[in-house]
Amino acid sequence: MDRNVGLWIDHKQAYAIWHEDGKVEVIPSQIEPPAHYSGGTRLGGKLNSSADTELRHNDRFKLQLHKYYQQVISALKRADSIFIMGPGEAKIELEKAIKKNKDLQRRILKVETAAKMTKNQMVAYVKNFYKNRKLT
Repeated sequence: MDRNVGLWIDHKQAYAIWHEDGKVEVIPSQIEPPAHYSGGTRLGGKLNSSADTELRHNDRFKLQLHKYYQQVISALKRADSIFIMGPGEAKIELEKAIKKNKDLQRRILKVETAAKMTKNQMVAYVKNFYKNRKLT
């Protein structure tokens, strides 16, 4: 039996929708949003401490993103084919992370932009995607 999965992803959470049984697996990200500080910074010394803090927060954000994508990839290991969708940058970032894994990169069928959906809409969208693939 083929293990086809559709994945709806953004930076907050991912939904792995298994085509055969319609099972939906929710993968929360637990990522703190990146820090944005207003105003300019002065170079050097103690006056530049807010820029250092912002850089540390951004580094933490990147590390948390990496851990999140690794968690999503580990949930997809048993998939035969992967269809990725989502509203923002997360789908493209995940695709890049998957492409570093030679075994999984061949399994990506398509990456496309999709709006925010309910779980039932996601399940229907994934079932329709794989049904249309079988017809062609």
